[in-house]
Amino acid sequence: MSSPPDVSKTSESRKKGRELYLEGLALGREGRHSDALTSFSLALAADPTLALAWVGRGFALGKLGRYDEEIECCDKAIVLDPNCVDAWNNKAFAYGMLNRFLDKLKSCDQALLIDPENAVAWNNKGVAQGMLGRFEAEVKCCDRAIKLRPRYLSAWVNKGFAYGKLRWYEEEIICYDHALKIYPYFFSALLKKGIALINLKRYREAIEVFDRTLTIDPRNATALYRKGLCLSMLSLHEDAIICLDKALEIDPTIADAWVVMSNSCFMLGKLEESARAFDHAYYLDIKVVRSGMVKGLSLLKRGQFDDALRCFSDVCGVLLR
Repeated sequence: MSSPPDVSKTSESRKKGRELYLEGLALGREGRHSDALTSFSLALAADPTLALAWVGRGFALGKLGRYDEEIECCDKAIVLDPNCVDAWNNKAFAYGMLNRFLDKLKSCDQALLIDPENAVAWNNKGVAQGMLGRFEAEVKCCDRAIKLRPRYLSAWVNKGFAYGKLRWYEEEIICYDHALKIYPYFFSALLKKGIALINLKRYREAIEVFDRTLTIDPRNATALYRKGLCLSMLSLHEDAIICLDKALEIDPTIADAWVVMSNSCFMLGKLEESARAFDHAYYLDIKVVRSGMVKGLSLLKRGQFDDALRCFSDVCGVLLR
């Protein structure tokens, strides 16, 4: 006959597991995700039934780019506690990082079944809807998140992104302005606002916004390229070339920047430079088309039809440039 479990040892293990879990949380807040992963693993060695430690371990793995393993940890947490909303939300995030947006949507719905007023789950669901091309649904999800948390920066930016996809650019800018009232240095909101202004052909206002983004991150290639595009559209081609040169020095893979560079060089009569820039763009476009087609076909074979369609749509956008 086996002896009964030692209650004191079990209690001690649970206490140790809890202490190591809290240590992992503190390390994660400091951005020390490898160390946090170690603490969460030790916590689970002490108490494998601690669902929150599985969530924490998964979060740390996700921060290290190991999303499949994050999903596995969330699943273990859910087995222990099916009502663990954090596990469902984190699982949804990991699915998104793996471009598995239908799975992301299902995880969000599970989180919302448990807690219908969970702002993170509504925002997460909005992102999934948007990535599946359902932009009006994304706006509605973001609205739910914002109603629950009016200062939810990510929800304001995601709502703006959805409006942009619907080509409602004025509404898009309003969303980014809301985010920037909450946090004036929110880089993503500034960058996207500048792009929305370009879509409205308000190039001088866009330049002012990109200048603000560049005070935050002077070496951001996208902001430099977009500013160069605005300068080119205002026929300030010398200034555009200087800006585009900086962007392409940082990231020479921006095909659109090479196209704008080609155009500005051509307008200044620099025909050889124009031709070279166009060749760069063409070479990059061919690579994008090839890789996009391969990825799209692979997704089709796996039955991920929405993701495949999105991939082929991106390819068509390049071909129609």
